[in-house]
Amino acid sequence: MTDISNGEKLKLGQLYQIIEKIGDGGFGAVYKAKMVKTKKIVAIKQFKSVAFSSVAEARMYWERERDLTKAVSGYSGPHMEYIEAFEDKSDRSNPKFYLVFGFVDNATTLKSWFNDNLRSNNPLNIDEIVEKIFLPLCDFMFYAQKKGAIHRDFTFNNIMITTKNGAPYPIVIDWGGGKVFDSKTLMDEPPLIDEMEGSGTVIITPGFFAPEIIMQKPPLPQTDIYMFGAVLFYALTNGYTRVKPTINSDYILHPQDYNMKISDTLNDVVEKCTQYEPKDRFRTFLEVKQALEQHLSGKTGGLDQLPSIETGNMFVLRIINNNAIIQLNPMEMVLEENKNRRIGRELIVESAPWKQEYRGVFRGITRCFNNGLDRNREQFFLGYSRERNLFYIHEGRNSNPTLLDGRELPPNQWVPIQINQQISIKHTTVRGIFELISVLDLD
Repeated sequence: MTDISNGEKLKLGQLYQIIEKIGDGGFGAVYKAKMVKTKKIVAIKQFKSVAFSSVAEARMYWERERDLTKAVSGYSGPHMEYIEAFEDKSDRSNPKFYLVFGFVDNATTLKSWFNDNLRSNNPLNIDEIVEKIFLPLCDFMFYAQKKGAIHRDFTFNNIMITTKNGAPYPIVIDWGGGKVFDSKTLMDEPPLIDEMEGSGTVIITPGFFAPEIIMQKPPLPQTDIYMFGAVLFYALTNGYTRVKPTINSDYILHPQDYNMKISDTLNDVVEKCTQYEPKDRFRTFLEVKQALEQHLSGKTGGLDQLPSIETGNMFVLRIINNNAIIQLNPMEMVLEENKNRRIGRELIVESAPWKQEYRGVFRGITRCFNNGLDRNREQFFLGYSRERNLFYIHEGRNSNPTLLDGRELPPNQWVPIQINQQISIKHTTVRGIFELISVLDLD
């Protein structure tokens, strides 16, 4: 493909004059130009014939990007405007394909903007980044979902940052790797990855791709949600990306592992976005936006106060964490202040009677950090009724559900549990299963 020279006039559907070349990617080159008639500044993408195995494949990519860009071009906020698509058939054996978009002025990639923000004397804080960049991204991508558009390469290089009313504002570009789906199926439960038919086109940006893509399965609406979570993870951790996954759980991202200043609810949002199975992620970008707004509001859900229980005995927990059984010495699990068991950086089980009436209640803890300060955020409580000789579990003050044998605990209730029932936590950094295996009577 021969470069178009600066100042050269290019006749497509309309006549353009090239100003300069501004980008050169794997599938095409991008030029800044102006319409000769109206002086409107535009961006022209010329597809590279050498990037495709045939003219038919080049036309397929060109038509797909044309159709998807047109589909989302009706968005009411700032976006990449579709102007025209043109096929130059002057050489029928080697046609040339062009797309023309509105030019995004004074824009930089999200990756570059992040780096500049980190070096700024007055950088945006986490909540400002969520509000000014990620909430608008949710609005636009939910519009795209309603139009039946999947981006598939939703990374920091395909999100441009411009300004709106003096503040940064995101614009999504390059729908060339996308796919059209039936928007009526948006709320349907996605299939399991192993049950999906292959083979899909593998378009990946290392550190951001969803598991179904690397498995060569076709993209789903929740594929973009995974990649959104990966971009948010990058922003919250000052530039970390996911390491190469070796097992399914490696795909789930935990920003608090890298930045303890991240709130619990924001950490939960990233974890839910990046679940391995698409069915376990948020279904739509509207749901993602609502979860981010919950973080900004400071609301976390759960209990307003600690439950009370009168107990006498202690009991033993076996903790299965990352396929390793951690043995706890029951004689050390006494009900004293600040007695706890820690697995790495995870506070798993703590026995601490804040008041005498709480004696015998154990707390299962997830990360406890908010606005730079520690706070009590119990994942769940376990207590023992001496009178009934039964153990009970109670939901804690948390934003993630606690599960008993895979079912969410009802609110504000002590639920009896039996030996060998399993307690787990949905979408959280605590990835172990808590299992009651025996009762120890020290009286």
